[in-house]
Amino acid sequence: MIRPEQKKLFAVIGNPVRHSLSPVMMSACFKALNVPALYAAFYVDELDSDLKLLHKAGFSGLSVTIPYKEMACRLAEQIDAAAQEIRAANTLRRTNLGWEGVNTDWIGALRALSAAVDVSARNALILGAGGAARAVAYGLKRAGANVTISNRCSERGKVLSRQIKSNFIPLNVLAKVVRGFDIVVQCTSVGLEDAGASPIVSDSFFKPEMTVMDLIYSPRWTAFSRAARDAGCTVVSGLDMLLYQGAAQLQWWLERPVFETPAIEAMRQALEEAVNEKSS
Repeated sequence: MIRPEQKKLFAVIGNPVRHSLSPVMMSACFKALNVPALYAAFYVDELDSDLKLLHKAGFSGLSVTIPYKEMACRLAEQIDAAAQEIRAANTLRRTNLGWEGVNTDWIGALRALSAAVDVSARNALILGAGGAARAVAYGLKRAGANVTISNRCSERGKVLSRQIKSNFIPLNVLAKVVRGFDIVVQCTSVGLEDAGASPIVSDSFFKPEMTVMDLIYSPRWTAFSRAARDAGCTVVSGLDMLLYQGAAQLQWWLERPVFETPAIEAMRQALEEAVNEKSS
């Protein structure tokens, strides 16, 4: 069996994973905290067997990205209450028998939004019905927000809204809804590959009093976030969610503070530099 003798090993696993900024962010934290650790990115196509291989190789923790968060939740030896309710685990930690899992996506989303607005008792609209939407909804409801789901596929959107006990509005009638939203979170992949892709809502949907977040962080400005910015909304970057969920992962792995240390700013700076380099 292969195992590390000098440094702890961590990695992000997914398919695809080449675009991930987690390695630069996590490496910046390890350096700032003087933690002897390495963080890599691995393309994974057989999660069950690959998790066993990474366990044998001595990895201490894993970040899990698309499309494996739900499967990781099922394969983990144990999961926390949040991962159980969200039905997805984005973070795994080594145990003697395998892996234990938690979900930190909801922490990242909630911290990012809470830095801009008090979410308690606010009306929040979530666009999308996938795993990311479920995590954001969990965090907002936990903080006391009134959550509404809107999705292009009504059947999938209704399923999520029933599961989390929230309202549902079909995306094609969203423009006709009189009810105002204080918080809007874009949780679909629209704009991920094409910054100029048409936003899933019209420009007239946005109002200056809204706080808006697009989970897509690269490109920095999607058509959705640009339209919100031009309408005078408070725009929260998806990069902030990535930062905070990553910090929560590190705190769980290392069992030491990260949020309350200079490491969080080192992580932020590393992310900013990486995104700016991609943009240029």
